[in-house]
Amino acid sequence: MSYYRAAFFSLAVASLVATSCTPTMPPRTRTVSAPKLSCEQANRLAYRSVQILGHPVESVQVATPGSVGYIVAGTNAEVRQGEGGRVTITCGAQGATVVPERAGVAVPSLIGAAERPGGFHNNFARTFSILAANQEAYAKQGPKGGLNMTLTPFDGFESQIELGSDLPASGVLPVKVEIHNNTPRPYGIELDKVYLRAAGGGRVTPMTAPAAGQSKALQVDTLQPGQRVSGFLFYPMGSYSSASTILIDKENNEREGFSIQFGKD
Repeated sequence: MSYYRAAFFSLAVASLVATSCTPTMPPRTRTVSAPKLSCEQANRLAYRSVQILGHPVESVQVATPGSVGYIVAGTNAEVRQGEGGRVTITCGAQGATVVPERAGVAVPSLIGAAERPGGFHNNFARTFSILAANQEAYAKQGPKGGLNMTLTPFDGFESQIELGSDLPASGVLPVKVEIHNNTPRPYGIELDKVYLRAAGGGRVTPMTAPAAGQSKALQVDTLQPGQRVSGFLFYPMGSYSSASTILIDKENNEREGFSIQFGKD
């Protein structure tokens, strides 16, 4: 009987040692060069790529000229399984370089689905390249006719990327406003009447720009023919379903209303 107990004990110890010494593969990487992207664009597209892939963002360090940035994507469990990873961003006068890296995973897990070419590093590289190409193609297109206006609420990481501070964490919602006046007529806008509609009802007006957002706050009252402007308005943090405002034709005082629905990812 003691022989069997000893044999079992030896087998258990051997199994434990084998498990604890399971080798891992080195991280797998890809390098994406984007010579036409600014630091801000590279940061934004990298973050958007991680969102599209469906990974939660654990932490962000914004890349600036001379300072390397990174995005850690995926939960700890995802990273252990090789489904998440880390994106390193360098940028400057010569454009940007983005390196997605899949975390090292245990060798046995590389058999089957995990070894397919759809690892984090490959999926990210493809997604980022598509977004960068789409952005370049859009920039080359001629302007659309009429008045075009978009409003985009920013989350905490997006706020860090463009404003250098996580404003939502302090109760402030930054909303990026872009307006293109592709008409032959000047239009006026009253920024204090760019309303957000709360999900529970009621209109909310912009608040005073916080210190971190003052340099990029939208400041315009008249859009000249062909003019394109962008900047931020700031609102109390909350759940909003849409935005609305009115632009006024400066030549005949006709008012043109805008209503913008916020999509849900």
